[in-house]
Amino acid sequence: MSMQVDQGAYTSVPAFIYGITREIWEDRGVGAKLDRYYAADILLRAPTGLTGSSAGVVAQTLQTLHQFPDRQLVGEDVIWRDDADGSFLSSHRLISVMRHTGDGMYGPASGRTVRSRIIADCWVKDGQVKEEWLVRDQAAFAQCMGLVPSAMARGIVRAEVAQGVPVSFFLPEHDRTGQCLPQVQDDAAVAAYLQGLRRIWQDKDTSAIRDLYFHGAALHAPGGQSRHGHADIDQFVVGYLASFPDAKLSIDNAFVNREPHRSPRLSVRWSLRGEHTGFGHFGAPTGASVYIMAMAHVHLVDGRVDTEWLMTDEVSVWKQIHAHVESRAGA
Repeated sequence: MSMQVDQGAYTSVPAFIYGITREIWEDRGVGAKLDRYYAADILLRAPTGLTGSSAGVVAQTLQTLHQFPDRQLVGEDVIWRDDADGSFLSSHRLISVMRHTGDGMYGPASGRTVRSRIIADCWVKDGQVKEEWLVRDQAAFAQCMGLVPSAMARGIVRAEVAQGVPVSFFLPEHDRTGQCLPQVQDDAAVAAYLQGLRRIWQDKDTSAIRDLYFHGAALHAPGGQSRHGHADIDQFVVGYLASFPDAKLSIDNAFVNREPHRSPRLSVRWSLRGEHTGFGHFGAPTGASVYIMAMAHVHLVDGRVDTEWLMTDEVSVWKQIHAHVESRAGA
């Protein structure tokens, strides 16, 4: 695969993504670099909400750096595809490593070290990020801060209610129409993985786990958890399905990279939407309507999943649940 546009000093898509991330964060480019590499009217979609400008991204970045000034973003992989118009879509998996040494929305500085995984899909055209989808493992973040994810979410909801602002989270109806349209690559490996995904999450046929995953597969799940083998993966999946038994699956994007001496690597973005009507991973049922944005990187060996990194933001899921409960209590 080759880049079709000039990205300055960077000669490949992974080099570009790793490089601009370093320039913005570790090298402290922040505003100047975001102005260069992010479109002024960028659409950044995350479970925490929609950001529609680079100025908004700058403000969020500065607040994060105030609380976590030594933040490092350790890149693990970039999976990508190029399009006929010279644009490309990259999917960047990374670990955020930082210490909480500044006061802010998470309370007084605690000195705790936080490690949490992120997957960010960036659509880049003419050297600028025009659209982005970003999922952080905020459950792992909460745990590193000594908090239970549901309690962190409840605290944020109550703070936002007290401030008189809407509780912030992303729903599809909040979105704006972008130029990067959903695309599923026509590829046998992609089709096989998505068939398994539909059986598990849409049809609730968890026997598909044994077909889709190698018996010794590793699933790096939300909350910084690692699940190993069919039974362990099944337990994780059932916990979600039990909470949202009517959940509907949407597959938004999927493509594969094949490179010499490496296993095929898939990038998949999907979502669930359903009612919180069951007792499962997300506690006692509340009837809340919930939207879950999910992103995954998948390594295949002999056509089956060997390793998968699955990102959802469980704190934002809990926020939707608590916002529903708070609104019902105040009715």
